Amino acid sequence: MPEFACPPGLVCRPTFWNIPVWLQVAVYLGGLVAVIIFGYGFWQRVQPLRKGKGKFTWQPLNERLRLWFTHGVLTKKVALDLQPAGLMHAGIMWGIAALFVGTALATIDADITRPLIDPTRWRLLQGDFYVYYKAILDIFGALAIIGLGIALVIRYGIKPARLDGRSGKRFFREDLWVVGSLFVIVLTGFLIEILRLAAQPIESAKLHEAITYCTTCSIIGWPLSRLLAAVDLNALLVLHQLTWSAHMVVALVAAAAVPYTKMGHLVVSSANTFFKKLEPPGAIPAIQDIENQETFGISKLEEFTWKQLLDFEACTRCGRCQDNCPAALTGKALSPKNIIVKMFELGRTKTPPALHGEVVDAQELWDCTTCLGCVNACPVSIDQLGTIIDLRRYLTLSEGSVQPSGANAMNSMERQGNPYGLPKADRHTWMQGLEVSFADADEEYDVLFWVGCAGAYDVRAQKISKAFVKILQTAGVKFAVMQEERCNCESARRLGNEYLYQMATLENVEALKQYKFKRIVTTCPHCLNTLKNEYAQFDGKFEVVHHTQLINELLASQRLAPKQSAHQTITYHDSCYLGRYNGIFDPQRQVLQAVGANLVEMQRARETGLCCGGGGGRMWLEENTGTRINTKRVEDVIAVNAQTVASACPFCLSMLDDGAKALSVDEKIARKDIAELVAESL
Repeated sequence: MPEFACPPGLVCRPTFWNIPVWLQVAVYLGGLVAVIIFGYGFWQRVQPLRKGKGKFTWQPLNERLRLWFTHGVLTKKVALDLQPAGLMHAGIMWGIAALFVGTALATIDADITRPLIDPTRWRLLQGDFYVYYKAILDIFGALAIIGLGIALVIRYGIKPARLDGRSGKRFFREDLWVVGSLFVIVLTGFLIEILRLAAQPIESAKLHEAITYCTTCSIIGWPLSRLLAAVDLNALLVLHQLTWSAHMVVALVAAAAVPYTKMGHLVVSSANTFFKKLEPPGAIPAIQDIENQETFGISKLEEFTWKQLLDFEACTRCGRCQDNCPAALTGKALSPKNIIVKMFELGRTKTPPALHGEVVDAQELWDCTTCLGCVNACPVSIDQLGTIIDLRRYLTLSEGSVQPSGANAMNSMERQGNPYGLPKADRHTWMQGLEVSFADADEEYDVLFWVGCAGAYDVRAQKISKAFVKILQTAGVKFAVMQEERCNCESARRLGNEYLYQMATLENVEALKQYKFKRIVTTCPHCLNTLKNEYAQFDGKFEVVHHTQLINELLASQRLAPKQSAHQTITYHDSCYLGRYNGIFDPQRQVLQAVGANLVEMQRARETGLCCGGGGGRMWLEENTGTRINTKRVEDVIAVNAQTVASACPFCLSMLDDGAKALSVDEKIARKDIAELVAESL
C-alpha cells in the first residue's frame, strides 16, 4: 500500500488507497472515453435544435441566470414540495450534486494540487476542511440513498397515473436503469469508505491520532466499519478493490449514458429554464405579417421554433402538468405531457407520420382550456400551451376544422362584434337608466370602463356591470364607456383564429388611442389579459387593472365604506386569467374580508386553482367527453361548506352557475361576482 504524504500532524485524503497503478490508468482512460461519448451524445441532441425557427438570444442575461439558478439548479418547483415526490427529488438532486462536487474536489486534489505543490506542505483536502468535507458527503450521500429509495417505491410500487401514458415499457426500463445505477454508485461509494476505514492499518501514535480525528466525521462510514473489525485484512483489501472497480465502472458508464437517457435532463432542462419565455405568460406570440403568410400554425416538426424543440427534449415525463390539467383530471383525451412526449418521439422517427391525425388527435387540442395549469406546474419551464395554440392555429386557419359551435361564435365576433350573435346596436342597452356616459375625446377620465361582451350582452353578467357602475359612482370615480368597443376576439385567438384576432385588435387599439384616461378597468380577466399583455404587440400600451383591484384601492382609501357585513361563509374561485396569467390573487380576498365575509379556501386555490372550464374558447365549444369541468369545480365548493362562491370573471360565474344546477345545489350555494357583494354592502 502506498504512503500518502500529508503536512505534519494533519490528516488528508488517501487518494487511490489500495488501488494499483494499472487500475488507476484504466480509470483515466475510461474517463476519457466516457467524456467523448458524453460530448458526442449532447452534440447529437443539439443538432435538431439548430433547424428550429425563431431568434436565439441570451438576453437579459441577469434575469436568465436568476431563473436558471432558482428553477434549474435549486429546482424550486420540485425540491420545495413537501410531498413524497418533492422530497425524493430534493434528496436525489442535492445528494448527487454534493457527491459530484466532492468527487470534483478530490480530482483537483489528486490531479492538480498534488503534482504542482509539495504534498508534505499543503493539500486541498486536509485538516479541518477535510473533516467537514467528509461529514457533508456522508450526510448528502444518505439523502441520496433515501431519495432513490422513495423513487423506487413511487415508480415501481405506487405507480401513480401521471407516470403512465406514453412512458411505455422503454421508459419504464430506462427509469430503472437511471435510479438503479445511481443507487449502485452511492451505495458502493459508502462501501468503499467502510472497507477502507475497516482495513486501513494504524502504524504510529501520530497516525492513530490523525485517523481518529478524521473518522469521527465519517458519521456513516466509521460506525459501519466497526462491524467489519474482525474480518481478515487481506479479505478487506480484496473486497475494497473489487468494490472500487465496480463503483468506477458503473459511474463511468452512467456518465457516458447521460445524454441518451432521462438523466440528460440535468443539462437539457437547466438549459430550457435558462431560455424560458420572459414575456408575460398570458401573451401569445403574434403571427407577424399575417397578410402575407402562406401557411399558419404547425403541421410539421420543422415548423416549430428552436425553443419549442428544446421543450420537447427537456421533458422528464414527470406528469406534473397532467396532474394539474382540468381536461386530464376529468377524463378527457388531452394530456399535456403526452402532447410533448409525442413531439419528442416524432423527432426520433426516421419516417415521421402526419403530425395532425396520426400523432395528435384534434380532440386533444380542443380539450385544452388554456388555463396555464400545465405551464405553471412544469418544473423545467416547458410551454405546453404555446405548442397547443400553434397546433390549433393550423386546424383553424389551414384546415377550417373548428367545432361548428366554435365556428359560429367566431362568425358572430366578426359580423356582430360579439360571440353571442346579438345586434351591434344592443351592446350598450344595459346602461339604460344608469347615467353612464360615453367617452369624449376632449375629456380626461380616471378610468375607461371596458365592459366586455359578457358584461354587455349576457343577462347574468350585466348584473356585474351594473353593480360595478354603482361602486364607481358611489366612490366618485370619473369614468366613461367607449362607444366603439367591440369584441377583442380573445377566444378566437386561443381557438387558433389569429387573423380575426388581429383584425379586431387593430380596430380596438385605434379607437382607444382617441381618448384620454389614466387606466382601463374591466370586469373580465380575459379582457384584462388581452388589453394588458397582448395589445402591446400591436402598439397598444395601456395601463389596465381588474375591477377587484380598483375596488380594493377604493376600500383602502376609504372612498368606499361598506355599511353592512356579508355575514356568510364565502369561498373564492380563482380565475385562471386573473391568477396564474397575471398573478392577481390577493385583492379579491382582501375585498371579501373588507365586506365581512368568513373566507374559506378550497383545497385547489391560488396558483393551483382548478379552471372553471370556460377558457381557451371552451365557452363556445361542446363538452361531450368525461366529467364536466365546472361540476368538478363545484364539488370543490361543496367540500368547504360555503354558502356562497365568489368569482371575479363573468365566464367563471356562468360556468359555476351551470355546475351548481347540474349538481342540484342551485338553491344551497349562491354564486356572485365580488362587485355584486360589494354593491350589496354599500
